[in-house]
Order: sequence, then structure tokens, then C-alpha cells
Amino acid sequence: MGVSAGTHRRPDVAVAVIYWVIAELTLLPATSAGRVTPMWPAAGVAVAAMLLRGRGLIPGIAAGAFITTSLHMSIPAAFAIALGIVLEALNDVRLLQRFEFDERLERVRDPLILSAVSLVGAAVAGVLGMLAIVVNGTAAPEPLVAFVLWWMRDWIGVQLVVALVATWARSRRLDWTWPRLAEAIALLFVLALLSQLMFGLWSIFPGQNVPMAFLLFPVVGYTGLRFGPSGAATVVAIVAAFALPIAALGLGPFAQFPIGVTQFLLHTFLLFGWLSGQTLAALMSEREEALRRHMALEEQLRHSQKMEAVGRLVGGIAHDFNNLLTAILGYTEMVMVSLEPGDPRRGDTEEIARAAMRAADLTRQMLAFSRKQVLQPEVIDLNVTLSKVEPMLRRVIGEDIVMTIAAKATAALVRVDPGQIEQVIMNLVVNARDAMPRGGRLTVETSDVRLDASALPPDTKPGMYALLAVSDTGVGMPADVRARIFEPYFTTKDIGKGTGLGLSTAHGIIRQSDGHIQVYSEPGLGTTFRIYLPRSEAAATVEAPVDENMPRGTEHILLVEDDPSVRRMSREILERLGYSITEAASGRAGLALGSDDTRHFDLAFCDVILGDISGPAVYEALRALRPSVRVLYMSGYVDEAIVRTGVLDEGHPFLQKPFTPRDLAVKLREVLDRKEDE
Repeated sequence: MGVSAGTHRRPDVAVAVIYWVIAELTLLPATSAGRVTPMWPAAGVAVAAMLLRGRGLIPGIAAGAFITTSLHMSIPAAFAIALGIVLEALNDVRLLQRFEFDERLERVRDPLILSAVSLVGAAVAGVLGMLAIVVNGTAAPEPLVAFVLWWMRDWIGVQLVVALVATWARSRRLDWTWPRLAEAIALLFVLALLSQLMFGLWSIFPGQNVPMAFLLFPVVGYTGLRFGPSGAATVVAIVAAFALPIAALGLGPFAQFPIGVTQFLLHTFLLFGWLSGQTLAALMSEREEALRRHMALEEQLRHSQKMEAVGRLVGGIAHDFNNLLTAILGYTEMVMVSLEPGDPRRGDTEEIARAAMRAADLTRQMLAFSRKQVLQPEVIDLNVTLSKVEPMLRRVIGEDIVMTIAAKATAALVRVDPGQIEQVIMNLVVNARDAMPRGGRLTVETSDVRLDASALPPDTKPGMYALLAVSDTGVGMPADVRARIFEPYFTTKDIGKGTGLGLSTAHGIIRQSDGHIQVYSEPGLGTTFRIYLPRSEAAATVEAPVDENMPRGTEHILLVEDDPSVRRMSREILERLGYSITEAASGRAGLALGSDDTRHFDLAFCDVILGDISGPAVYEALRALRPSVRVLYMSGYVDEAIVRTGVLDEGHPFLQKPFTPRDLAVKLREVLDRKEDE
């Protein structure tokens, strides 16, 4: 307990000692010359300490002020001054926090806020300081002048010291290259030279040449532009430390005036020097910050354009591939149906079907990356989804990883494709597992968040979101890897251990679901993926029971498909299911057949993208002639315009290629058996 208490008291003791040392050094030249010190930097020490370390340092501040004053004045006077210093610090810190003062002083408003706030606090200290003088029995001959000087001494002291301490403690660190270091040394040399000239210590210029004092301003301005707020604060602090004993000894450019005027001119000189330097530094910092944001936006735009270009290529390949897979899967299942259970060829056929399904999964990933897959969104509860996939996740991660599932969201309803969001979770968990080859901790959690426009990309709406976070304690990622993490086929895994499509697929699915995904990672500190999905106010979708039988029908169907293999396979499936089929190899051929009054069609089974006109255009023209005709769309690729306007969103049923005969049979009956008003 004794060690803990001593450790707890160390900051108080340090602040008290620092206050006493600064105060005694400030008083030394004034005491020896029988004058009054022109500024009181110890007040700035009190404010800076409380601002950076909190109100717990009040005992140290009070002790330092009391001990310092008691060495020169009576105990009651020392108590009054210590009280004034504490109240000044409390007032300044409270107001600075209220006005959201940035301790880095990298905004133009921050030096102005500090100047205005310290003016108020110095007035409090000035009133109690005058009371201390009265209590001490050394009343000033001109009380108003004495109060103003006390006020300004604290005012300038707080500004200089708080800016110096806060900027060095909080500002961004400079990149100290050799040229920059040489520039800083040269600047200090020039500052030393100019200080001699400004304060007339050499005989080159008259000792009381007031205009020479303003040589400080270009130096402070240059320092602020080149070295930021901390550089400007340092230069002014050096000049103030030099000017303080000079003024106290009655020397320098302002010594020709009465003591009150001399101190007022010195205060004004330091104040405007400080303000000019800090303002220019803040302007440069704001400019650099705006430039950084501009460069970040440009990089984001270049990345989006690159991803869009690759997405178009990937989407086109997946579209053609899906047409081939539709025929392969369809014919394979028809062959399996025709084979007896004990037929040795059935095993070979099943292997073909499994290979085709793996290829279909790959094309779905490609389409998800390109954001051109038609998702089938439903309102689901993320917490329920997590509980459903948890057993599978635990089998995937292995025994050396401790996984925690934390469903903290109270309103986790989101509108997404259930299968796709499960794939996203699986991809992220697999990546986390691979990042912890020696084991570790994995956390998957949900929570409720409200995001404003500043926290999201420009194309994402602010509001309430459900957050899905996947965090690991793995090896982490350097900045160059994080910058490319969502690129397709980019992987840091060994050959054969990753396709490079997992995270790009997750990115595409989330963005297509109007969500946003972010990654936070540092080498050796693990990785966190945060997925933000807009919260839905609708009720969760209830899953319907699965019918194992392949439903049949006798309706007449107009089949419009421009790919010959898909058209032939679809016709064979539909005819085997009992339907009457009329086929068309293009959109215009479908329109011509649909315009024949001698034919009756119950449904148009139509590809979305045809060589001449789109499937929706064909259906709209057919519906104008035959209002009762229904439609079922199919496609392996839907361009962005149709995805965004939403075939499914408009209530039209859709069948994603590649599909199996069972998928087609079930979907057809679902469309044909639906009531007219549904």
C-alpha cells in the first residue's frame, strides 16, 4: 500500500517542484533588480498540468503556488495567491474542454480559443492577487494599473506555456531527417542573432530601437510554417525566456518607457508574436490535413475504378461460365434420375455434379465480388444467424483457438441474402484462423451503432446500423497489405492455400447489401473486420418447409433464351415435368411468338440479358398483349443498372444460374400457383 500511495503522489510532487522552480527562475532577475516580473509562466504550468493530466493534480498545483509565494509574502497572502492559481486553472480547463479545444493547436480556432479562455482565467487570478497584496500590507500606489499588469502577466504566461507543453505532448511527431535537423539548427542560430539585435545588447543599433523588436515576427511565422505548432510555440518561448530577464533589468527596446508601459508593450509584442506563429502553423496544419484527405479520396477513387474494371471482367466471365454450368448440372441430374441406384455409372455422375457445384460456388464468389450477383435478400436476425453457423465455425477453427460469440445487438434485423452473409462470416473466420497458426482468441460479436456521414463513405447513408465484428489476436497486417486486402486474387497465403477471393467476395456482398466493411490491423496486434449493415424495421422472414418431391405441371410456357445449350436443357427439363414448351432464341423471336393470337401462354421463362433486347422489355410487351401471363426470370449475370433498380425488388421472381432441375421445378410451381393479388 505504501508503494502505491507513493506512486500516486509522484505527479503531485513533480508538479509542485516544477511550479516552484519556474516561479523562482522567473522572480530571480526581477528580485535582484528591484522590479516586477513582466510575465508569470508558472500559471501556464498549472493550467497545462491540469489540462493534460486532470484535476487530480490540484494538490500539487496548490502546494507549488503556496510554497513559492510564502517565501516572499505572508501566509494569508500565499493562501490567496494559491487559491487564485487553482481557480484560474480550473476555469481555463473547463472552458477549453467546453469549447472543444484541440491540444495539438492544429486548427485556426484553437489559438484563438486558448487566448480568449486564458484571458478570463487570468482575471480571476488578478483579483485574488490584488487581494493578496492588500493582505500582505503592500498596497500598490495605482491599484488599477497593478491589476492590469498582473492580469496580463498570467494571461501571456498561460498562453505561452500551455501551447508549448500541449503541442509537444499531443502534436504529430515531425520526421527529423538530416536536412530538417540542419534547418532547425540554422533557425536557432538566426533566432539567437536576432534576439541580440532585437533587445539592443550589441552596439550595432541603438539600445532602445523599438522597431527592431519586430524582427521576431517573420522568424515565428517561418517556424510555424515549417515546423508546425510545436515549432512556433518553442520559438516564442525561447524569445520570452530571453526577454524576461532583459525587461526585468530595465534593458531592451521598451526600456525607455515607464514600467507599466514597458510591460504592456512587451505583453503585446509576445502576444502578437505568439498568435501570428500559432495561426500560421494552424493554417499549414489545416492545409496539410485537407491535402491528406484529398489524397485519400483520390486513392479511394482509383481503387474503386480499379475494382469496377476488374468487376466488369469477372462478371462477364462468370455470366458465360454460368450458362455452361446450367447445362452441365441440368443434364447431369437428368442422367442421374435415369440411372438405377446400384448403377456403377451413378457414382461417376454424382462426381460430375459435385464438381459442377464447386464451380458454381466459384462463380457466385466472382459475381459477389463484382457486385453483379442478384442477391435474394430477406430480413434476418444477425444474432440468430450467428447461433446457426456457430457449430460450423467451431469445426473450422480447430481446438487451439478460443472463439467467443457475443450477440450484443438488441435490434439485429438486417435485409441481406442469408446464404451470402453466412459466407461472409465464414470467409472472415477462416482468414482469422489462418492468421493464428499457433492459436489465439477469436471474437465474433454484434452490436447496435449509430453512424453519421463523417464515419461512412460518401455513398453510404447515415443512421442506425447493426455492427458485425470479427476480431483475432493473430499476426496482423502491415499497411501495404491492408491497402490491397479486398483486391481479387490478392493473397498472402502459400500457393494452394487460398484463392484470394474470400475477402473480395465479402466486400462485394456487403457493398451490394448497402453496407460497409472496414479493417483495422497492425503487425503483431491482430486484426478486426467491422461490417456495418443498415438496420431493418421489418419483421424477420420465416423459412418455409422444404418439399422433397419434384413438382410437375401442364401449363404452356414460352422459353426465351439466347444460349443454345441452356435453351435445350431447359426445354428437356420442362417437357419431362409435363409442361408444353414454345422456345425462342432471342427477345424479338419471343415477342413474335407472344403476338400470335392462336397461342396461349401461362408463363414466360425468360433470360434477363438477351442479345437484342432485355428480358424485362420482352415481358412488358407480352403483358400488354396478354395481361394474365406470368414471368420467371433467369440469369447468370445482371448488369449493375438492373441490379440497382431491382428485378426482385419489383416483385418479379428470379432463378439464379446455374440451377438444377429441382430448383426450376420448385420455382415454376411457386410462380404459377401464386394468387393474382400476391
